[in-house]
Amino acid sequence: MSTPSVPDNRARALCAALAEETPGMSAGSWRMLDTVASRMRLGFFEVEAIAKDCARRGWTQLAADTVRLKDEGLAIVLQGRRA
Repeated sequence: MSTPSVPDNRARALCAALAEETPGMSAGSWRMLDTVASRMRLGFFEVEAIAKDCARRGWTQLAADTVRLKDEGLAIVLQGRRA
């Protein structure tokens, strides 16, 4: 049984929160999930589920309780800012 996908707006919001937590809005810096959850004003487990979905999409990488924005996720953020 596969896990349902998180709505695009939630996945994009996680990428945006990660970009805001990263100096210079660059991809690659690891952040704690609880830090991102606080920025998004969501619970840890909700953000963890969103981060897992973003990892399946290729936008983030998840390891233990940390997450990092990949170049593909940064492109999603930048695309949203141009729209």
